[in-house]
Amino acid sequence: MQAKRMMGALAILSVCGSAASAQVQFTDVTVAAGLNRSHSFPADVPVSVMHAGLAVGDFNRDGRQDIFYLSGGATADCLFINSGGGTFTDQAGPYNVAASHVGGGAAVGDYNKDGWPDIYVTSYGPRGAGPQMLQNKLYRNNGDGTFTDVAAAAGVRGSPNGPDAWGATFGDYDLDGDLDIATGSWSDPLAGPRLFRNNGNGTFTDVTGAPVLAKAAAQIFGFSPRFLDMDGDTYPELIVASDFYTSVYFRNNGNGTFTDITTSTGTGLENNGMGETAADFNNDGRFDWYVTSIYNPALSRTGNMLYLNQGGHVYNEVGLSQGVRDGGWGWGTTAVDLNLDGRMDIVATNGFPTDPHIGEDSHVFINQGGSFTQVVPGCGLTNPTGEGRGLVRLDYDNDGRPDIAMTVNSGPIRLFRNVSTGTGRWLRVFLDTSRDARLAPGGINAKVYITGSLGETIHYIDNGCNYLSTGEQSVHAGLGSATSAGVRVVWPNGRETSLTLAADQTVTISYCPADLTGDGLVDFSDYLEFLNRYDAGDASVDYNGDGIVDFADYLDFLNFYDAGC
Repeated sequence: MQAKRMMGALAILSVCGSAASAQVQFTDVTVAAGLNRSHSFPADVPVSVMHAGLAVGDFNRDGRQDIFYLSGGATADCLFINSGGGTFTDQAGPYNVAASHVGGGAAVGDYNKDGWPDIYVTSYGPRGAGPQMLQNKLYRNNGDGTFTDVAAAAGVRGSPNGPDAWGATFGDYDLDGDLDIATGSWSDPLAGPRLFRNNGNGTFTDVTGAPVLAKAAAQIFGFSPRFLDMDGDTYPELIVASDFYTSVYFRNNGNGTFTDITTSTGTGLENNGMGETAADFNNDGRFDWYVTSIYNPALSRTGNMLYLNQGGHVYNEVGLSQGVRDGGWGWGTTAVDLNLDGRMDIVATNGFPTDPHIGEDSHVFINQGGSFTQVVPGCGLTNPTGEGRGLVRLDYDNDGRPDIAMTVNSGPIRLFRNVSTGTGRWLRVFLDTSRDARLAPGGINAKVYITGSLGETIHYIDNGCNYLSTGEQSVHAGLGSATSAGVRVVWPNGRETSLTLAADQTVTISYCPADLTGDGLVDFSDYLEFLNRYDAGDASVDYNGDGIVDFADYLDFLNFYDAGC
C-alpha cells in the first residue's frame, strides 16, 4: 500500500524579478497565433450589436487551453485548438461545432462527468430568420475529437418565453456533484433568466421561478450570471449583472431554492449592469463583486461598481474611491493578478457605436492595495475599433503569465500575450474531483487558499460568465517574492487538503477520498483516522452515501487506500 502524492505537475516554469518593479505589458499576437476570424453583425437581429462571445477550455486534454469562438453567423463558429508553440488551428469542422448561427454566449463545464469539458452555447438561431427561441446548443464532448449537440435531448434548448441568447454559466447550486446551468436574459418579450437543474442522467429540469428563483423573471434584464459562495456556507449564490437597474443577488437557501436579497445587500446600484467578475480584491478572505456599466454622468449613467464584501451578505460600494468607476461603455471584465504581486487586478473592455463611446480603449486597473491605478493606454492592451465585448483570462502558452483574449463586435477576435517584466512569482492550480462522484467536476465550489508574500489569499475555480464568455477554469495566484506557497484546498464536502509547493509551476491537485488527514499523502495515519471516524459513526466516512457508516464503507475505504488514493 504505497502512499502517493496527490498532484501531478503539468509544467514547471520560472519567472524572475520583483513584483514591486513590475511593468505590466501586453503584445497583440492574434495574427501570429492564427486566430484569423471576425465577428459579424446580422442586420435581422439588431440586438446582436451587443454580441460576441467565446469560451476557453482544454477540449482535447493535452494540457493546453483552446478557444471556442462565436462568429455571429455570417461564417461558422470556430474551435481554435492550441497547437503549442504559440499557435492555434481551427478544428471546428472535424470537431462538429462549425455551426452558422447568431450565437450569443458560451460556457464550459463537464456536465456528464466523463472527464471531458463540454460547451453550452446560447443562440438566436440561423442568420436571416430573425430571433428565434429554443435555439441553444449543448455540445457534448465525446472524447474522440468530436462533439454532439444534445441540447434537445438534455432539455436545455432555452427559454419557452421568447428568443434569448445571452450569458450562461455552469455551477453546482444544490451540491449534488452535478453541474447545473444558469442563463441570463435580455430580450423583447423578456424571456427571463433560466435555471436548469442537472438530473445526473444526461438531462436537466427547468426549475426557474418561485420558489426556486423568488423574483419575477420579467423584472430581470440579465446579461452575466455567476454561481459563487459569497457567505462561506458552501452553497453558491447566483449573482447576475443585469441592465436597467435589475442586477440581482440571489441568496442560496441551501434547500434547492434562492431568495432575492439584492436591496438589503447594497448591490444592484448600477443602471446598466453588463459584465461582471468576482475575486477577493482587498485580501480579507471574502469574495467581492465587480460589475461593469455605462459611465456617462451627463446622462446619469452610473459607471462600474465595486462591491466589497463586509460579511453577512452586506456590501460596501467603493468603485469611485478606488478608481474603477469610469470604464466607458463597459462590457466584459475579468479579475486577474497581472503583475503577480498577490493582489487581484481588473481588466475591462468597452465601446459602442455612439458618441462619446466610439473608439474607446479597454481598461487595465492595477490593484495597489486600497486603490487601483490605470495603465491604459501604454500597456499594449489596445482595441482599434473600440467595440470590445467578451473578455477572459487564460495562459495559452503555459508560461505562468496570465494572458487576455477578447471578442470584438463586427471585428476580429484578439489575443494579447502577457510580456510583463519584473513580476512576482506564481502558482497555477487545477483541481481534479473525478474520484468522488459527489463532488462537482473540475473543483467547482471548492475554495483554494494560497499563502504568498502578502499572506493567505482566497481563490476559486472561475466558471462564471464575464460577459457572454468564460475563461480558463483554474486558480492563477501571484505570490510576490515568495519562492514557495502553502496551498489549502477546502473541498465542497468540508474536507481539506494542505500542501507546500514550490513557486512558478502549474499543478493539478486531486481530491483523494482516502486522504483523511489532508496532507496530500495516503499512509497509515489515514488508516488510523478512518478507524476513529468509523467507530464514531462519522458521516465523513460514509463513502457510498447511503446515510449509514458500515462495513461497506470500510471496503470502499480499503479500495481507495490500496490504490494510494
